[in-house]
Amino acid sequence: MPIPMQFDETLLEKIKHDDEHAFKAIYDRYWSFMFAIALQKTGKTVVAEEVVQNIFIDLWENRHRKEISNLRSYLGMSVRYAVINYIKNQLVQERYKQHEQLHGNPNPSIETTYNLKELNACIEAGIASLPQKTQDIFKLSRFESRTNKEIAQDFQISEKAVEYHITQSIKTLRRHLKDYVVLLIYFFLNSF
Repeated sequence: MPIPMQFDETLLEKIKHDDEHAFKAIYDRYWSFMFAIALQKTGKTVVAEEVVQNIFIDLWENRHRKEISNLRSYLGMSVRYAVINYIKNQLVQERYKQHEQLHGNPNPSIETTYNLKELNACIEAGIASLPQKTQDIFKLSRFESRTNKEIAQDFQISEKAVEYHITQSIKTLRRHLKDYVVLLIYFFLNSF
């Protein structure tokens, strides 16, 4: 039986005021729904549990900042994004292993590993600093390779509005990454 959206809105408002019982109610209500999506997409129980747990951690940690109009849709989309990121990471790791086997590349230095983690954290912080709608549009565009037209239809906005959100995202990321330009060039040149 569907849960009235007004009840979700009430719970969301309560967690903005640090109500842990409201958060637990959301967790209890949506955990199975989210886990089922993650398990179906990954086929791995441990990964599915971790994906769901991380989304709930993010929801709680950013409760004062998030503007969510439809909780079920938001959580479902969050699971899908998290699974996509998991699959991308798996593919990158697999490609790295294959490249290492073919070319015998040594393990990256501690400094390189640290710089990559710092760069990744900076990118994630840049994306997280965007308004929620802008984040969603940027992720659909860049991580799911959706067209502006498709995104505009999903959000019921014009293609120009989609372009605006993507432009704002890129500007914000550029500001966050300005200190890493030399590092980006270094990694780019060493990847060939």
